[in-house]
Amino acid sequence: IIRVRREAAEYLTKRFAENDAIIPQQLDTDDIKPTYHMYLLQIDPAKAGGDIQVLKKKLEERGVTQIAHFGPLYRFKIVQDMGYDSDEIAKTCPNCEEVFYKRFTHLPLYGLSDEQLEYMADAVLEAVAEMQAGK
Repeated sequence: IIRVRREAAEYLTKRFAENDAIIPQQLDTDDIKPTYHMYLLQIDPAKAGGDIQVLKKKLEERGVTQIAHFGPLYRFKIVQDMGYDSDEIAKTCPNCEEVFYKRFTHLPLYGLSDEQLEYMADAVLEAVAEMQAGK
């Protein structure tokens, strides 16, 4: 399973290298051997011509699944229910806000045919190119 996921991640990383607005996920190193549970799709909003929210909408229109897997704990309802003010906490966490809401989402790496993986890569590249063209 991990080998198949790794191959999918390698394919996406290779394809996404076509556009420097896309920051590729780090692959295996001597010290780190990820399981490739998901692919971290990260963009540079300045180079992409928009943030990840714009890209997510474009991918959704193309039928590309994105997995909202992580988020700042202070944004969870349970934290708010405990009486914490999420917006006030967010003001103290500008880097977290930038990363989670402007730079990244996750893509699936499992259960995809070669055709689906290719479609997903094409869709990401096309959507980023549209953003860069101001569309």
